[in-house]
Amino acid sequence: MSLRVTTDSVERVSNTATIAFVFAFVMVTSIVPLQRPVALLDEDEQRREQFGGGGSLEEQCSAITFEDMFIYDKAVFDIQVDEDWQTAQVAAMAWINWTLADDIRDDLDEYLEGIVPSGGDDWLSTDEVGAVILIAADCLQYSLTRIGIRDGAAHRGGVGVDWKNTTWQNDGMDISEYNGVPPMHAEGRECQGFNQGDCYEIPVRPSVQRDCDTEINESEGADECRVVLWLNATMEIQGISDPNDFTISFNTSNMSNAKLDFTFPYIQDLRLDQWEECEGRYVGPDEDNPGGGSTPHRGSCIGDGSSQYELIQNEDDSLTYTLFPSLGREIWPYGEDLFADFTTSPIPVDDPPTWTDAAPEDGSWFPVAEEGQTKWASWQELSTWFADESGVSQLEINCSGLTQSIDRSLWVAVEGTVEVTCESTDGAGQSTGNRTWNIGVPFSISTSKSALLDPHPITISPSPEWPEITVEIGLVQEGQPQNLITESIVSQTDVDVPSANIMPGTVYVWIRAYHAEEYSMQHVYDLGIVKEGAPPLVTVTSTDWDGALWKITGKYSDPDGESVSFSIAIDGEKAGEVRISGNTWESDWVDMGAIGSGVKTVGITGCDQSNQCTTISQNVDNSHLFIEQEPDCCEPAIDDGGDGLLPAAGMSTLLLAAVAALMYTRRRD
Repeated sequence: MSLRVTTDSVERVSNTATIAFVFAFVMVTSIVPLQRPVALLDEDEQRREQFGGGGSLEEQCSAITFEDMFIYDKAVFDIQVDEDWQTAQVAAMAWINWTLADDIRDDLDEYLEGIVPSGGDDWLSTDEVGAVILIAADCLQYSLTRIGIRDGAAHRGGVGVDWKNTTWQNDGMDISEYNGVPPMHAEGRECQGFNQGDCYEIPVRPSVQRDCDTEINESEGADECRVVLWLNATMEIQGISDPNDFTISFNTSNMSNAKLDFTFPYIQDLRLDQWEECEGRYVGPDEDNPGGGSTPHRGSCIGDGSSQYELIQNEDDSLTYTLFPSLGREIWPYGEDLFADFTTSPIPVDDPPTWTDAAPEDGSWFPVAEEGQTKWASWQELSTWFADESGVSQLEINCSGLTQSIDRSLWVAVEGTVEVTCESTDGAGQSTGNRTWNIGVPFSISTSKSALLDPHPITISPSPEWPEITVEIGLVQEGQPQNLITESIVSQTDVDVPSANIMPGTVYVWIRAYHAEEYSMQHVYDLGIVKEGAPPLVTVTSTDWDGALWKITGKYSDPDGESVSFSIAIDGEKAGEVRISGNTWESDWVDMGAIGSGVKTVGITGCDQSNQCTTISQNVDNSHLFIEQEPDCCEPAIDDGGDGLLPAAGMSTLLLAAVAALMYTRRRD
C-alpha cells in the first residue's frame, strides 16, 4: 500500500471525513515531525535545530531540516540544477528500517493522544499516517535545504555572505510513503476507535517475529516493517548570475548515511578548484551559543575525514558532484560545513607558498608573561600567515624551537629567551623561506612595599638580550585597571603608580608590554600588595526624649568611600536598629523605662565593608523615670462660708449614694 499526498492537491484525499480530520489536525498541531512531537520544537532544548525558531508553522519549520522530521537509515538525494541556474529539481528516497521504523510509529501514536480519539491507543491507522504526510509536506516547504550556491569569489561564509541562500518552491513539495501502515500486517484490522470508513490500522510495535507482511518469508531477512519515503520538490537558487565561478556549500549537521548528487548544466572547462571540510561551527540555539567561533579562511579548514566527495564527468560533459556526509547526531550542537569552489579559470601555476602581510616580520620579538609551556599561535591565527593556491591546510609548516599540537596550534617552552624559526612548504617542496623570531619573558617586576601607598612604587627589571620595551602599567582589583601610565624600559626602572580610588583589600598590578605594538602581552601580577582600610568617622549630633522613649542621631563618613552599617547596644546588649539616610544615622526610639534605673552606656558602632569599625559611647541617666511622687495625706477642708454646713461628701461617697439610689429605684419598679 502506498499513500501519496502533495501540498497543492488536498482533493486527492478521497474520504471527506479524513479531509475534515486533516484540517482540524493542522489547526491544532501546526507541525508534526514523524519521529517526535512537534511541541518539542519550542519545549525541548535538545531539538536538532540549526538556527532560531518561532511560533507559526512557517517560523517553526524554517528552523528544521528533512532529517529533523525523518530519522532514516539511508537516504539518496538527486539534485539536478536547471539550465537557467535559478532552480533545481530535487528527488529523494529514504529508508527507515528496524527500530527506527518502530520508533517513528510509536512517537506518532503517542503524539496523537489527546488530539484524536484513536491517538495513544498503541495502534496506527491509514488515516493518521495520511494526515501526517500532508502536514509534513506543508512543513518541509519552509524547511532548511542545507544548501547554498553563490557565484563570484570563493568564500567560506562570514559577515555579509549569506551562503544558506536556497529555498523550497512554495506549493512544490511532493511527499509519498510506502509501508507506513503495512497492508499485509499479520495483526492488521479495521479501525476500532476512530473509524473513517475505509480505515485500516496496525499495532504500533510489531511482534517479536516482525511479521508486517504475511506474503514475505521471514527467512529472506528483509525488514517487513520498514518505511520508505519519497520526496520531489523544486529548489530555488538565488545566488547565481554567472556560473563560471561559484561556491556550493552544504551543512552536514546531524546527517549521516546519505548520498547527494549535484548535477550541473554543461559549462565548458568547469572544474572543481578546491574542496574543504570545515568542522566545529555552533549550530544550536542562539541563546546557548558559547561564542568564540569565527569564519575560517579559504583553504584553512582541517577536516576530520568523516565526509567525502566524488566528481564525475557525464557523457554529455556535464559534471556531477557527489557528497557522502557522515556526522553523527551525538556531535550536535556542533556541526560541519562542506565547501566546494567551482571555476572555469585555468588551473593556476604551482607557485611557491608565500608569507602574507598578516605574518610576523622576520626578527620580531614576542613577550610572554611567564616561563613554561605557552600556546603561542592558534591555527586560526597561523593559517593567516601563509598563502598558496592549494590552500594553507595543504602546506607543511616546519618550525624549530616550537611544537605543533593535534589542532595545529604552535606551542613553545619558554626558558629565558627562545629563538624560533618557521617556514612552510607545498606538495612540490617549494618553500616560503625562513623567518626567525624571539619569544620570552621581557622583564621581572617587584615592589618594596606591601602596604599600598599613593603613588605605589613598582620596580621593572628588563631581561638580558631584550631590546627596548614599552610598558603600560596600572593597579587593578576587579574590572579594568585604573590610572594607567606608560614607560619605555631599557634598564631597571622605578615606576610610581597612582592608587587613587583603590578600595581596601588585595591590589594587583596590570601590565601590557610590547616591543612592537602588534605583538603584545597582558598579565596581572600578584605582588602581595594590600590596602589597609581606615575605620569610618562617627559623630553624635543630638539626643531626644519623648516621655520614657529616647533616641540618638549622628553623622558619619568613610575615608575609603565604602558603605557603612550601624548597630546600637545598651550596656553591651543589642537595643533596636539604626537607620541610615545619606550621611546621617538615627537609632530607633528606645524605651528607657524598661531597662532599670541608673546611668546606662549606649554604644553606637559603625563598620565598613572592610570590617573596619568605630564605636562611640554615650552615657544616659534614666533615673528620673523611676522617682515616685509622694501623695497628699489629707484632703483640703472646704470653706462653708461660715454657714455651719457639714463638710461636703467625698467623690466615693457620692458614687456609693448614686448606686444605692439606682438599686432602690429598680426594686421599686
